[in-house]
Amino acid sequence: MIEAFSLRTAHHFGDALASQAALRHRVFVEQRTLDHLSYDGLEYDEFDTPAAVYLVWRDTKNIVRGMVRLLPTTLPYMMQSYWPELVEGEELPQDARTWEITRVCVDRMFEPRQRVRILPELLCAAQEWFEANGVTTMIGVTRKHLLNHFIRRGVTWLGSEAMVEGEMEAAFRVPVSMIRPDLHCAKFEITGSRLRIASDDRLAA
Repeated sequence: MIEAFSLRTAHHFGDALASQAALRHRVFVEQRTLDHLSYDGLEYDEFDTPAAVYLVWRDTKNIVRGMVRLLPTTLPYMMQSYWPELVEGEELPQDARTWEITRVCVDRMFEPRQRVRILPELLCAAQEWFEANGVTTMIGVTRKHLLNHFIRRGVTWLGSEAMVEGEMEAAFRVPVSMIRPDLHCAKFEITGSRLRIASDDRLAA
């Protein structure tokens, strides 16, 4: 089950907010040695605002082993702020029905047989959350082969690849209806709803 929360609803999920920041620190600061903001073993940035929505996969000890962060494009977001040049020939999106997926990470040290399910389940949950909240389009910046491995149809690349934090990446857009990784869901028998939200989450339907 994937838990979804914001700063307002994080108290329903114990230490999940801190645990996702600890995972980000392990992945981005310790393993990839990126110069991200961090403090006391927690990674954060200027987009960790009340508008951000966190989707997390936790193990049986409630440690976050995989997560994504969703950002509305009606407020400053990562592609707009850091890599606008990756979008060629069109305006950067800024509307309530388009959200950005960011800080996608999975704990590489976690048990491999379970680890392979994490990102497919996160994508399924992201689709659920988007659909429940009237979002029609997901955008982001990532490595082409990684996105194409999971989402086989509907991806539009918005410009050329460029070096982003040590990797060749590109900006993309995909309809929410195409996010679910069907081949992986069939392989790992991922069915039904994957999303758990707080009962007082006003954003959720």
